[in-house]
Amino acid sequence: MSDPPKNPVKSIQRAVALLSVLKETGGARIVDLEERVDLSKATIHSYLATLEEAGFVEKDGVTYRLGLAPLTLGGYVRDHDPLYMAGRDGADELAEQTGELVALMTEWNGRSTYLYQTSGDQALAMDSHLGVQLPMHCTAAGKAILAELPRDQIDAIIERHGLPAWTANTITDREHLLAELEEIQSRGVAFDDEERITGLRGVGVPVTTDDSLLGAIALAGPVNRLQGTRYWEDLPEQLTKIERMIEVKATYPPA
Repeated sequence: MSDPPKNPVKSIQRAVALLSVLKETGGARIVDLEERVDLSKATIHSYLATLEEAGFVEKDGVTYRLGLAPLTLGGYVRDHDPLYMAGRDGADELAEQTGELVALMTEWNGRSTYLYQTSGDQALAMDSHLGVQLPMHCTAAGKAILAELPRDQIDAIIERHGLPAWTANTITDREHLLAELEEIQSRGVAFDDEERITGLRGVGVPVTTDDSLLGAIALAGPVNRLQGTRYWEDLPEQLTKIERMIEVKATYPPA
């Protein structure tokens, strides 16, 4: 997780704020944007015109929406990420084996962030895609990653994002979470027992090489399928086998 800049560039912050609003709303008029950001109509128009020229936004009548330039940049970042390069085939294989939803996740700004998602033939339809961020304390991938981080970084993430409750099963106590992270580090597997979405369970394992933490590979499915021996033993074993394959590919990438 990066530290805040000491001397942020205001113009870039304003442009990012406008892009963020367009992402959240799916499209907005200048008058709508004026209500969301502390800028005049004329200033907003100037920013949008510049962003439109660069392909970051597009105009449809009086409505502005995100353009394709962010997709190009995001795709480039994803395609060159070591976890994605080494793990995509393994994620596809695991989804085919289990029939469930499988994802490659990495930590970004204290959140668990999607790099890749693939679906087996029984997978639930989830509203997730490249770049979507989830809380780390109540997801299998997030906890798997947290367990591999140094204590000061864990504390910084908790300080920044807190431990909000998503369901009745969410861990909201710092000491409880730290104790669970120790268990995860010991056994090498993290579980999400309906901690973010009621009725949904997950299993995740960290993906590491000798000198770095790449992220995590995780699997999710409904409680009626992820239960008993399959949930607590079989799926963790399958995930661990795939993770080892990914680790080898990441450590010794093909020429």
